[in-house]
Amino acid sequence: MYRGIYVAMTGSTLKLLELDNIANNISNVNTNGYKRTSFATRLYPLTEGLAQTQPSVYPDARAMASNGKLIIDQMQGTIQNTGAAMDLSISGDGYFVLDVKGTQNFTRNGSFTIDKNGFLVSTEGYKVLGTTDKPINLGTNTKAAPVIAADGTVSVEDNTVGRIKVVKIKDTQHISNSLFSGISDGPAKGEIKQGTLERSNVNPMQELVAMISAQRSFDSIQQVIKTFDQLASRANTEIAKV
Repeated sequence: MYRGIYVAMTGSTLKLLELDNIANNISNVNTNGYKRTSFATRLYPLTEGLAQTQPSVYPDARAMASNGKLIIDQMQGTIQNTGAAMDLSISGDGYFVLDVKGTQNFTRNGSFTIDKNGFLVSTEGYKVLGTTDKPINLGTNTKAAPVIAADGTVSVEDNTVGRIKVVKIKDTQHISNSLFSGISDGPAKGEIKQGTLERSNVNPMQELVAMISAQRSFDSIQQVIKTFDQLASRANTEIAKV
């Protein structure tokens, strides 16, 4: 009986995590370059401290519980025209590379600006790296807007100042908003489009439906836990009468 309460409790905890994830997706529906995450779970047996002497699968499992992880949806968001010279999007695969306190992180949010020293930077102030792994510097005395080609080549007043690095990444982990960590996996084939931004790939209606479903599951599990608790209380009372 208590084993049943434990299994139900793990399910309840996972549903809370799922609800938190859905809420995070909804809160980032207007975050440029944001990639929605889905919550996946799997069952595993509780075999800790038990001898594994039989060749069968999970021979001594006493019960089953679940654990979960977040999966990043890499689907491209809608490309929106802005007309701003420093707004960039990637059509196809790939991520921009940012220097975040000496570490390379990645983003699909191409809402860039030029800082006081002439460097191309993200909205958080992180420098955008070029194919030489050095920041792109456009200078501080230019009056004309830069021209950025599909391959990332940046030209200022007909002078090439660098080429924006766009890479594939693996082992992708969500850091915050549209910022990711991962391992660079070589150049990407995506093309840069100047004057556009990639919107979040979150579908608000889909997330609301998922939230309702998860909430109903959570409520059902709470009822199961309540029933187990009532049965345990009744059993204790009956035993006391014997």
